[in-house]
Amino acid sequence: MKNIMISAIVPAYNVEKYLERCVNSILIQTYENFEIILVDDGSKDQSVEICDKFAQEDNRIKVIHKENGGLSSARNAGMKIAEGKYIVFIDSDDDIEPNMFELMLQAAEENKADFVMTDYIRILKNNKKYLETSAIQGGLYEKKDMIQYIYPALLMGDNIDYGPVLSVCRCLYNRSFLNENNILFAEDVKWSEDNLFSAIVGYCANQFVYLKGKGLYHYYQNPGTITTSYREGAWEVYKRMNEYMANYFSTKRDYDFEYQLRLHLIYYACNVIKLECQYAQNMRSAKLNVQRILRDAKLRKCFKNFKIPVNISAKLYLQLLIMKYKLAGLLVFCIRR
Repeated sequence: MKNIMISAIVPAYNVEKYLERCVNSILIQTYENFEIILVDDGSKDQSVEICDKFAQEDNRIKVIHKENGGLSSARNAGMKIAEGKYIVFIDSDDDIEPNMFELMLQAAEENKADFVMTDYIRILKNNKKYLETSAIQGGLYEKKDMIQYIYPALLMGDNIDYGPVLSVCRCLYNRSFLNENNILFAEDVKWSEDNLFSAIVGYCANQFVYLKGKGLYHYYQNPGTITTSYREGAWEVYKRMNEYMANYFSTKRDYDFEYQLRLHLIYYACNVIKLECQYAQNMRSAKLNVQRILRDAKLRKCFKNFKIPVNISAKLYLQLLIMKYKLAGLLVFCIRR
């Protein structure tokens, strides 16, 4: 197939339960000039056979079989063989609206956008659905608009009850834009790797379109995500991601990202501490783990002369205040009670 417009990259690792639903949602798109790149990242279940079956049935589907290297590695592998003018990343346990490609491609072409972002629908285990939207206005953002409205919360906004503004899976990217700026996923960052990629995309982009109010991507909140389950060593992983961001953004002369870099690390410290408290065997164990994080030199530097944002929930304000003064026992008590 020549002049492919969209490459849909779908990493797959042990997702036999969800993979068919995901791929079928792509195959019924109202816009049909696309390719699907299924990246089997060393699956041990029937995902391998499901990928091959789809490829045999539709010549728009390519399959990569590789050793397990993580989500970033799988996405990068897909990007290497992508032929489309645009790239979209779809997680294999999610799915999309039938008109997602059509609407996002139209916005990209009409505005010559480097990337387009839509809203998404969060689907809980009980099948309750919520439209998730960003605080920014919808429409076209040129470079001057990006600096005024996107840069102030590019890494992390003041309201750290929520994460960063941009996210990978609800975006359509111009492939030439990604290649020209050498934007890839950091393969040694195993969790929340989207943050680093999205921040660099947002910084480099000259034209960006936000389709506000359109929940074109369906995110299924399945058990076992990093924000809902405990994983040993998470704090070190998040520190490494923050170091990546610091290495990239601390040298920028057109905007000062220093405060956001501090907020970014504090945000993930809050998440890890919450999980440490929830999954520790007892209060003593939780206190020791939380104490280790609160005494971390990098986190202490973030809290130095740090003014806690006022536009956050009272609960989070109290948590940050306790963290600032390293009161591990009190913090554990407040979270576990």
